[in-house]
Amino acid sequence: MRLGWSAVAGTTGAARLLGAALMLCALAGGVPDTGARAETASQASAAGVSAPETLAPQTVARRPAPRPDEVPPPPPATLEMARRARVSGQIGWLVADIDTGEVIDAAGAHHGFAPASVAKLPTAAFALEKLGADHRFTTRLLARGTVANGVLTGDLVLEAGGDPELDTDALAPLASAIAAAGIRRVEGAVRPDLGGQAEIAAIMAAQPADAPYNPAVSPLTLNFNRVRLEWPRRAKAADVRVTAHATNLRPLTDAVRVGSAPKLPSALMHSYAEDHEHWDIVEVALRRKGARWLPVRRPAIYAASVLADLAGTKGVEVAGGAVDGGAGGLDATAVASLAPLSGDAAAPGRLIATHESRPLAGILREMLRYSTNITAELCGVAAAGAPASGALEASAGALNAWAAERGGFEAGDPGFRLANHSGLSLRSRVSPARLVQLLQAVALAPAPAETVDDRLPPGVAQLLRPHNIAAKNVAFDYANTAVAAKTGTMHFVRGLAGYVTTPKGRRLAFAVFANDLARRDQGEYGARSWANRARNLERALIREWVLLADAGAEASR
Repeated sequence: MRLGWSAVAGTTGAARLLGAALMLCALAGGVPDTGARAETASQASAAGVSAPETLAPQTVARRPAPRPDEVPPPPPATLEMARRARVSGQIGWLVADIDTGEVIDAAGAHHGFAPASVAKLPTAAFALEKLGADHRFTTRLLARGTVANGVLTGDLVLEAGGDPELDTDALAPLASAIAAAGIRRVEGAVRPDLGGQAEIAAIMAAQPADAPYNPAVSPLTLNFNRVRLEWPRRAKAADVRVTAHATNLRPLTDAVRVGSAPKLPSALMHSYAEDHEHWDIVEVALRRKGARWLPVRRPAIYAASVLADLAGTKGVEVAGGAVDGGAGGLDATAVASLAPLSGDAAAPGRLIATHESRPLAGILREMLRYSTNITAELCGVAAAGAPASGALEASAGALNAWAAERGGFEAGDPGFRLANHSGLSLRSRVSPARLVQLLQAVALAPAPAETVDDRLPPGVAQLLRPHNIAAKNVAFDYANTAVAAKTGTMHFVRGLAGYVTTPKGRRLAFAVFANDLARRDQGEYGARSWANRARNLERALIREWVLLADAGAEASR
């Protein structure tokens, strides 16, 4: 059966109503009873659903969005898989041939699901197209003041460039450059310059305060805006090491400090001081040796503080330490001159050194692999051309508008509304149908990226990780099937979307989601086993889609 994005030519009214009824069942509560599914399938077959005219590849992404009654009912095999998976809540999926627009399988395809980290896939496609695979983020270090006899009468300025991967290792060469410029003492301080932008304290305020995956968002980011805590057995607060932890360098930092108390409302409590952040830990947690990451809520002063400390290791005394440049950063006129230092004299705002990030394609590949929230947010903000300050929803609005234009559906469609770029929000909603339309469109008009697997479409598909669909004792042509996808998982939220190339060479785009937001809201246990069942269903569905797609290809010959 060949089914396209447009209305099924020659479909009878009865078959249309059956398809719509089946879709409504899927939207309301997952999948209907097995007996009802079998009856629906046999009735649809008897109704004589005919094949539509195949859409041309160059126009398929710009076709009008399909209505729910225009998406075909799923075959009994995949519905039976969903029933056996016992995944409570709502389930929806859609898989389509990229080149023809044929819908291979769909259920609940127009329901809006919380996408979790699957949202990072459209974010990556957006950034890749808008910024380019070779885009680099630049962080600059400047001297504001004059240098005489090795003394800078003024400040060092650390100018933000939006680099999501800036770390302690990258700051070390900047510190060395201060000494190489002949500066031995800084009378002022290291000041961050955010270019008129402000920081927000967390990606999503509703998340736990100590969640390291939910740090502050700032154009000046360091070590993914987190610090590493380590303590020995029977430790006191003074024994806790707080480090600006990178791959090679792990210096102590006092930008984040730790105290302890016998009793606290929660195991960790956060507060702000004038020149640092403070965490109190309940004393019982320090009885055993331990380590953990904590989020940083004021990244700019953290980065400036670490740079000041590194400068000290290079023989440069920074008398004023690190000073917050303020919510709006420094006056732009103070750092306007970017002439390099010459000899012992430095005019205000002269450039000392720069650090360039690696190319964007590598950053996005790593972001998709490790699902790094702060990287997704900063790349999305940069692609939107918007500041990192304020509500991230304003920046996500640019992504939503681009997705609608690129995918060929109306702006503001309820099937594609991201509240931020990382997926760390329950306000986001994405339907399988709209996401697949976007994935299809970006595959047909790809932004350039290095080819990793020539079996997969060019562009963002090349940045995705290979996805394992194997199962024990299940015979399948794994070797000749290529799957690359992005996962998303939160408490009772699961999603998977990406690309498949079948053994017969058919290129597919797919999205599958499962949400049980009622159980999430109630704080129920069992989310891990629920997610495992959802994962097993995803693998089974993809294997079945490959078989269906190649069987359809064989039948059409």
